[in-house]
Amino acid sequence: MCGRFALVTEKRVLELLLEIEFYEEIDSRYNIAPSEMILALRRNPRSGQKELIRMRWGLLPAWADGKAGVGGFINARAETVAVKPSFRGAFLHRRALIPASGFYEWRKEEKSRQPYFIHLQGGRPFAFGGIYETGRLKEQPPESCAIITTAANSLIAPIHHRMPLIIPEELYRPWLDPRTPSEQLQNMLLPYPAEKMSAYPVSRLVNNPAFDHPDCLRKE
Repeated sequence: MCGRFALVTEKRVLELLLEIEFYEEIDSRYNIAPSEMILALRRNPRSGQKELIRMRWGLLPAWADGKAGVGGFINARAETVAVKPSFRGAFLHRRALIPASGFYEWRKEEKSRQPYFIHLQGGRPFAFGGIYETGRLKEQPPESCAIITTAANSLIAPIHHRMPLIIPEELYRPWLDPRTPSEQLQNMLLPYPAEKMSAYPVSRLVNNPAFDHPDCLRKE
């Protein structure tokens, strides 16, 4: 799964990665948690133009409108995202790129769990593959999103059996294009190559979702 990530990068670097100008300041975030508003790149459903907006992390499917007790989905499994009713429409028509500089996973140990920070080699930012829905009720956020997950690659497997879907830069355009055929999308739902990633243990301070500080990335 993916339940926590970081976005620590310069605004201009992010603009170059996503090929878009963003007119707000981007604060460094070291411990982004579910239910928070996060940055996501999508194609505007009316204009077709790319836009970097803020969405609530925790997708509310269309069928949840008005139903009490329905929480948001922070993740969607790659194996079922194209067929599961909660995600099928969003996967086919409402995909997003969620920028990050790394994410956290926890490895089970005898008496505790050790958090690890996982990132691309060289430290450059990247983007998760996500899906989103637009809220239709006043009490719902305008847009809510989920991060797609895949089976873990060989680097992450000793830590956790799942990992977030990372979209290679050369596939950003077809991922965001609502006309991309489902068969082509399915070919993108693969674990990112292990040899292009790194991981190291970090402080257990990251266990507290309210703790958003550079110490979250401190090596143990």
